[in-house]
Amino acid sequence: MRCTRQMKKGIIAAAAVCMLVFVGACGNDSTTKDTDKKAETAVTEHVTKTVNNIDMKIGTIKTTESTTKNKNMVSIDMSFLNNDSSDVGVGAADFKIKSDGKTYEVYPQGNNFGDMFKPNAKLEGKAYFELPTSVKKGTLVYAPMDKEQASWSIVIPAAK
Repeated sequence: MRCTRQMKKGIIAAAAVCMLVFVGACGNDSTTKDTDKKAETAVTEHVTKTVNNIDMKIGTIKTTESTTKNKNMVSIDMSFLNNDSSDVGVGAADFKIKSDGKTYEVYPQGNNFGDMFKPNAKLEGKAYFELPTSVKKGTLVYAPMDKEQASWSIVIPAAK
């Protein structure tokens, strides 16, 4: 049986919704009141990439100290524009960071973005990654269903 383009989009959208439900169900509602954490922000202009009629833009990368020893919490601002003729879904779980031969998944307890959005609509949000403090640069990879479709070289700013 051959999958049509519409069927593939439906499968990808359904998978994205399932990931969003899973990430949302595993979320942590508690807030941290630790205000003495310092952050540094990386202001680098990244190239907008288009995958499956979705314009993907990487924005500000911010690093704060994690509560886990020798780890940093890295947040990456992202924005997406749906240039397709149908609804599409994108979520933070579709992204990974690769550095020094290791792959880091999105931090599941983070307030990560993810949603279905209509044609010509924009989706904005953050993806959170807990990385070892030794990680200073890497590659942000868009890999829905573990198929790499786009990547950006990124610099991880130090937490101060």
